[in-house]
Order: sequence, then C-alpha cells, then structure tokens
Amino acid sequence: MLRRFDMAKRALLAMPRSYSRLAQASPNIATMNDSDKYRQGEILHGFVVEEIGRINEMYLDAIRLTHMKTGAQYLHLNRDDSNNVFSIGLRTTPMNSTGVPHILEHMSLCGSKRYPVRDPFMKMLRRSLATFINAMTGMDYTIYPFSTQNQKDFRNLQSVYADAVFQPFLRELDFLQEGWRLEHTDPNDKNTPIIFKGVVFNEMKGVFNENQWIFAEKLLNLILPSHTYSVCSGGLPLVIPELTHKALKEFHDKYYHPSNSRIFSYGNFPLEDHLKFMDERYLSLSNKIDTTMSIVPSEKRWTAPKREHITCRNDPLAPDPQRQGTFAIGHLCNDITDIQSTLEMNIISELLLKGPNSAFYKSLIESNIGSGFGSLTGYDSHAKDTIFAVSLQGVNPDDFEKIERVYDETLDRVIDQGFEKDHIEAVLHGIEMRIKHQTSDFGINLLFNITPLWNHNGDVIRSLRINDAMDSFVLKIKNDPQYLSKLVDKYLRSNKHRLILTMSPDENYDSKLAAEEENLLKNKLEKLTNDELNEIYNSGQILRADQEKKEDTDILPTLKVTDLKEDVDRYIYNDVQVDGVPLQVSVQPTNNITYYRGILNTRELDTNLKNLIPIFTDVIAKMGTKSHDYRSFDRLCQLKTGGLSFCSHIAEKKDCINTYEEGIFISSYCLDRNADDMWELWTELFNEAQLDDIKRFETLVKSNAGDLSNGIADCGHVYAMSSAAGLISPAGKLKESLGGLEFIGRMKKIAQEKDLSPLLENIREIRDQIMNKIHFRTAINLSEDNKGDVIQGLHGFYGSLNGECNSEAILYTNKQLSGLNESGIHYVMPYATNYTSKAILTVPYNDPDYAPLRILAKLVSSLYLLPEVREKEGAYGSGANISAEGAFTYYSFRDPNSTKTFDTFDKTWEFFESFKLNQRDLDEAKLGVFQKIDAPVAPGSRGMLRFIHGLSDDDVQIQRMRLKDVTIDDVIRVAEKYLKPQTEGIKVGRAIIGPANSDLLERKSENWEVISPEKDN
Repeated sequence: MLRRFDMAKRALLAMPRSYSRLAQASPNIATMNDSDKYRQGEILHGFVVEEIGRINEMYLDAIRLTHMKTGAQYLHLNRDDSNNVFSIGLRTTPMNSTGVPHILEHMSLCGSKRYPVRDPFMKMLRRSLATFINAMTGMDYTIYPFSTQNQKDFRNLQSVYADAVFQPFLRELDFLQEGWRLEHTDPNDKNTPIIFKGVVFNEMKGVFNENQWIFAEKLLNLILPSHTYSVCSGGLPLVIPELTHKALKEFHDKYYHPSNSRIFSYGNFPLEDHLKFMDERYLSLSNKIDTTMSIVPSEKRWTAPKREHITCRNDPLAPDPQRQGTFAIGHLCNDITDIQSTLEMNIISELLLKGPNSAFYKSLIESNIGSGFGSLTGYDSHAKDTIFAVSLQGVNPDDFEKIERVYDETLDRVIDQGFEKDHIEAVLHGIEMRIKHQTSDFGINLLFNITPLWNHNGDVIRSLRINDAMDSFVLKIKNDPQYLSKLVDKYLRSNKHRLILTMSPDENYDSKLAAEEENLLKNKLEKLTNDELNEIYNSGQILRADQEKKEDTDILPTLKVTDLKEDVDRYIYNDVQVDGVPLQVSVQPTNNITYYRGILNTRELDTNLKNLIPIFTDVIAKMGTKSHDYRSFDRLCQLKTGGLSFCSHIAEKKDCINTYEEGIFISSYCLDRNADDMWELWTELFNEAQLDDIKRFETLVKSNAGDLSNGIADCGHVYAMSSAAGLISPAGKLKESLGGLEFIGRMKKIAQEKDLSPLLENIREIRDQIMNKIHFRTAINLSEDNKGDVIQGLHGFYGSLNGECNSEAILYTNKQLSGLNESGIHYVMPYATNYTSKAILTVPYNDPDYAPLRILAKLVSSLYLLPEVREKEGAYGSGANISAEGAFTYYSFRDPNSTKTFDTFDKTWEFFESFKLNQRDLDEAKLGVFQKIDAPVAPGSRGMLRFIHGLSDDDVQIQRMRLKDVTIDDVIRVAEKYLKPQTEGIKVGRAIIGPANSDLLERKSENWEVISPEKDN
C-alpha cells in the first residue's frame, strides 16, 4: 500500500474513534492475564509500569508504561491475536500550510542511519508479509503503523520503522523528490519549461480535486482558528513551495524526539521483547526534553456564531447543475479527553442523523432541499475540541438561509419532544453489535481509534471500558428522561461556537487556481539569476542520477519464501439444502453472531433491467413493506440486526475468461438471540416489499445520485481501472455498467428526469422476477452454541418463498466482446491531476499463466513503475495488478502526466527485455503476492472465497504451489506473451480521468473516445 495523507477530519464516524469497532473479541479467545503477570511500579527494560487494566469486553490486558530516561509513552494491549500491531506516533502541530509534517512523513521513510538505502519503506513492501504497512499524517499527529502475523517479520519492520522515525537521513535529494522542486518539464532538455514537481505537491493537488475535501479543510480551519487546526497539515499546493529543506529538518528535530512519542503494540508477541528492543536501540540513546511545545490548547469559545462562504469547481457529474451548493453548520463541543461526553455525543449524533427515523433526515433529506448529507455530517472526535456538523450537498444556493432555519426548528422540536425509547434502544443495539462484531484487522483499527485521544493525553485504558461508559449513560437517561434533550440544547441549540459555512461553484475556479500557480512560478523564476536557473537543470540531473543509481539492498531485513506456510488455512463447510435452497454452513468462533449471505442470480433479467440493478439494491430495503412503513421497518432492522444489505454481484468463473456469474448479493448479521427476528425481516422483505411510494423513491434516487458524484477524485485510479477493464473484458464491462463512471453518468441523467414513475415500475419488475428461490443460494457462518436453533429458523423464511429452486446452483453468463483490439476512453473532468489505466486481457484464475502474471504485476510495480512514474515523474502512486477477470491492469494516481505515463506502460516489455531479473527480485515479488493471500480472515467471513467465487481450498492451494514454483523464465515468458506491444490477438483498453487532453489526437491507433460530462449540462 502506498503511504498516504490521512486527513482524519473526513472520517466523521457514527462512533467515537475511542469506541468505534473496538470490542470485537470472541469469548472463545483465551488470553494470558497480564494484569497478574506485571505490577504497577515494576521496571522493565528502562520502562516503568504505570497502569495495568483488564478489559473484559475485549478479552485483553492493557499495560501502560513510561520510558524513564526519555518520558516516551508506551501502550501494550495483550490479546491472543496472531495479527500483531506496532506503531510509533508523534504529536505534530504545524503552524503553517507548507505540509511540513506530511512531507516529513514521506522523507522519514526514504533512508536512515541503520538502513542507508533509498526509500527502504517501499522496498520493505515486497520483503514482508505485513497485513498492513503504511504511514499517515493526521491534523495534529503522525503515525507509523504496521501489522503482521510473523514474528520475524514483526522485528524486521519494527527495526526499519524505528530507525526511520528516530534516525532518518532526510537528504535534500529526497526533499526534492517527495516534497517539491523546480525542474524542467523534460529534465534532460534545458529548453523545456520549468515547472513545479514533487510527490506531495502533486498529491495535494489531487486531494483538492475533490470539492468535499476543500469544504472539509476550510470548516476545520475556520471553526478552530487559533492554533494548528487553522492550517492544512497535508499542505496547500500554493504554499508547499515556501517550505525549505532546513525548516523541515528543524521540524524533525523539534517533534521527532522519543520524549514526544507514543509507542503502541498489540497482539500475542511478548511485550518485553518490544521494550528491550526499543530501549537498547533507540530510547536509551536520548535524554528527556520538554514537549509542551506540541500541546494543543483548547479553543477559546465564541460569543456569537460566525459565517463564511467559499467557492469550488463546477462538478460536471452533479445531477442538477443548479444545485451544486454545499451547506454546513458546525458546533465546537466537548474536550476529547472527556470520554463520557464523547460517547454521549456520538449517541446524539446517531439519533439525529442516522436513518429515516432521525430528525435531520426527516427535515433536510425528505424535504428534498438537498440531495443528501455531505461527507462532513456527524460527530468528529479527532481534534482536541470535538466537532458536531450537519452538512447538506446538492443545494440551491438560494436555499442556504432556509436550511439554517429548518436546522434550528429541528433542534427546537427535538429538545421539546425528545427521542423515542425504541429509537434509543436501536442505537444502543448498534453499539452492542459493533462491540461483538469481529474483523481480521482488530488491532490496527484499535490503534486508529485510540490515537486521537492518546495524542491529547486522554485516559486510553478508561476509554476501552465501553461497558462502564454505557452503564453510566443508561443510568443518566433513566434518572432524567430529559437528559438527551438537555445535551442537544447545551452542545447544539444554545452553543454560540457555531460556524455556518457555505460553498458554491465558480466557473472560473480552475482558471484562477491555474493563474495563481503560474504567478507563483513566475515570481520564483524572476528572482533567480542565470546561474541559479542553470542550477535547476543540474539539480534535475543529479536527482535523476540518484533515482537511477543501483543500490545494494541486502542490508534491509527480509523474509524468505521458505518462511511461507505450506498449506492454506482450511475450514470445514457443510453443504445442505433448506426447503430446496442451497446453504453453505460454516461453524466458526463468531462471538455468538450469525452472519448470513445470499446470491440471487440475475442472468435471466432483460438488459434494460440489469442496468437498473444498482438502483434496485439501493432502494429495496428502504421503502417499507405491506406490514411496516419504511420508518418502522428500518427501526426493526436496527433493533434486531446489523442491517439488511443488497449490492450488485459479478464473479468471474475460475476457468473461463469470458464467463461470469451475475446477481445480487444480500447480507445481514445479528446476535444469535435475534436470529428468528432476522429471518422474519428477510421473509417480510422478500414477500411484502412495497415499491409504491414515488416521493420516497425520488428521495432515494436523487440522494444516491448526489453521493455518487462525490469521491470520484479520491478513488480516481479505481474508476480509471474499471473503465479500462470494461473495454476488454465481458465481466469488466458489466462491472463498469453497474458501478463505474458509465453508471454514474447514467444516474445523473436518471436523477434529472421529472417523472420517475416508469423507473419505479422497472424496479418492481426486478423485484417480481428475482425475489424468490428459483435461482437463490446462501451461506451462513455461526457459532456452535446455537447452530441448530438458528438454522431451524431458516425453514420459515425459505418455505415462504415462491418458486422451485433450480438444481443448478450457479448460472453463468458467457459473452465475448466484439470490436477493436485496442481502444481508449477519456473522461474529461476539471481536475489538476490525472488518473490513468491500461488493461490487457490475459487468462482466468485456473490457467497456469495466472500465477506468473501475478508475480509479474508485483515486479512491474516495484522495479519499473515506482521509479519511473512515482519517483521521476511525481505521481502520487502507480502500480499494476491482475484482476479476477484476467485483466492485467496498470494505473497511476494523482499523476501530473497522462499520455507520457501510457508511454511508460507501453515500454514495460522493453524494460524486462533488458533488465537482469534476479532470484531476490523474484522472491520479493512472491512475498508481496502472499501478503494478500495469507492475510487473516475473520470468522464471519471464512468460506466466502468458496461461496462467492467458487474457489475451494484445493483451488487456492494449487494456486499457492504454482506461485511458489514460478521461475524467472516464467515471468519473462508471460511478460513477452502478454505485455509486448502489438501482440496479435491481445485486447488492450486505456482510460484517463482528468482535464482535456489534445495529445490524444496524435494517438489514433488507440481509438480514443472522449466523454465530457460537463457538456451534458
């Protein structure tokens, strides 16, 4: 995974970061009780034990320590989980928008005292079996986390990470590459124009391609204006060029000291090994310093609300061009260290905002005053002072004042009427579900959840005791029925620290931004002497030579292919039939939660109906039934389950490249005690789904269309890969039609229709044709304790369904794409950077060439694209992979180039033809592939490869052995066979998402189609 800038303020969760999805343990997990092993005041390898706590709801022991010499804080969470986590965090509080902590995060991982090689972080990505490896810059902290199941791997990564944080080189060449530089467009040609380059510079230009990022950044800056939150920690593109290498090194000296660090470990590896390593290698080498400089003060509260308006770029995919405004009201709430208030405000947030029973959903969404809630909506407990915000997108700017009035009226009504008892119970049930629900990345999520609180010296161990906080809350509302209304009044209605922020598009936004960058560049160049201008060329040559320098990476630690396990993890599944419906049963330690999935085959639907499946999946569970209106049905779902979910399903056949299963995937989960209720809800939905309320339908369709147009820039490379694959693969084409930019464009047109009645009739046709058991297959994961009773309850559900189940459980569709062997599609978008992709159709999963192609993709990414596209050309990311449908796909992310990157993609075979591939390169690529294959699987998800993709344990094991057996000759053979340009019979698709591009006119053989959503407006 490429390291990324993680703007925490956008993750406005339904639960506080110190609570969300924390207690996901299983009662079947036994863990050594470290509360008995260690004693408060005990000294362990230079650390003193400050506090020990047993967290029963998570089946773990928390040990908090302090390093005596430096004051470094250490938290270890001992739990019998093989997926161990380690992290070094630092409180970093910039006072300008040069992006210094963000650029420093990148540079720290570019070589260190113990590992003097260029960019050891990127190289460790392919020398490890890490289940997570990254580094992140938040608004007031920087963290360096990883997780792995292998103890040797843990120590290798711990060594590289600790050295990167405490002993980095911070070379000026790395500053030029990762941060910003002036360089000729062609570094080898002095006559080409000089421009700004740099990985972070281009990354942040890409970040602010997205209007909602612009809005989120500004709201944070304005509502917390007195300290570090008033600036952009990731860096503003027009301010980044103010940063000097000297200032960056000074920032490191100030903040990257052990005294300012918070070190975290989790899992079942021995704590004392971690402590000894950190003390002897790093901490004991330093003395304690004063770290009060990094403390973030509480914001002084306002005496009156404030208003601000900003502008953004036009969104060509907005459903209604006249409704592109965004509105938000934000309130500064409690201090993050007030753990009880944080929990209670999150409950308030869910009550006010989540689902059709919430007050703001009724007043702001169903009134159609906006297309839907904006990304800022919710309660955010990341900053020192927490924020509650309600944001509305798809708004006519003329309605800004009306929205504010409706907002206040809604609060008044809530304060006067309070919340319904079963609504509160539904929210509390959701918290219980999150506590019990297990994921394979429990430890890393736990780190992300506690980091903001710990960063401000909050009581982390107390925050983990969720049951105590919940008991306290329940007692409060029992003793005072008006307690929640009082909280709403205190923190929202009567709170003077209120910001009203509005945003609307400016048709000249991009041209103004481009002019500002041009003027900045011009001013910099005008101040340079001829010698300094010549030095820009020389510096570019030196950097290019450094990037191309051959390095001896043997100094870096690595796992070996022999460290891989021999066999896949195997689980027992039973295939049974219940009332004729196939059911895959997997008994697992699910913590007394039942996980249910099903696939409704849609092969026999007409094509026009298939194109509407995403709309069907979005509305089917949200419009009520004959027995319950949509509000009542949603309330029942929240009270008894984790929700009833629908989504499109396309699964490629493992042995045929043009064959796939198409359908609708359904899922839900519940506490075992509520299984009968869950089956009743599914029974009611399948047999009584009501699709008659046209007003409700219009609300859902327009809200969905508005949501789809957001986030494209954040995932631009994913959309580009989908578009490229859709040009060469039948399964890829269907995926693009049901979830890519093609679908988003179609949704935009649908949302503009004045009468949606014909569309609703089509949705009813889909319901009538597929909501039965004719082509229905299912799976269930559950614990042994209640297996019999839970499965018995399915008889009522399946017995109620119409039709006779087809004996052929899986129906496949076989298609071949006709047309040109090479084609391209360009979506013109008003972005400052590009997202590109090239896809080549190869072979399916079971073909012997698939394994060497997987290895080849890793080699292409690390040996070729990383230095060429990222390091030299400044794209934030680039890589290659092979998808399940056999599409070998290249991509670039936040890329300042477009067609130049395609030229790089096209020269892959030329690179491998001349490159001397060695066994170490091959072994590292294999490790990179096995990172994903050997990643832990949560109990509730075991067996899903088999159920969804038809891959048995034996299929996976055969693939595993083929991967291990891949040779250098195999890699070169498939590279020549599939990647050599103009190879006869090979289908190639290309896609660009980005600004208008006249260069495509010169590439006639690639048969480009240009789509400009802006013209549709």
